[in-house]
Amino acid sequence: MPRWIPRIFMILTLAPVVFWIANMGAVMYLAGPNSCMINEGSVTPCLFLGHDIGETAYTMGMIAAWGPLFLFPCVVITGLLWAGVVLLGKILDRRGDA
Repeated sequence: MPRWIPRIFMILTLAPVVFWIANMGAVMYLAGPNSCMINEGSVTPCLFLGHDIGETAYTMGMIAAWGPLFLFPCVVITGLLWAGVVLLGKILDRRGDA
């Protein structure tokens, strides 16, 4: 089995988690030191480097809050597929077929 197949599943499993953590960090930065009010109810003005990024901050807040609800099933499914591919690769290596 080619080495790139398990790596693809690893990326598909870990990339959503890294994306969500980075998004959470950005939201926490905007809400903390930048003192933007980010909530799920409405878009509020948020000045960052002289530009109003209220819409972007609102979208990031929604992803930070509701992201795990959508990302968790994807991560679990690809994680199980990743484990299955690795296990299959180990079995084939042990038998000498790969």
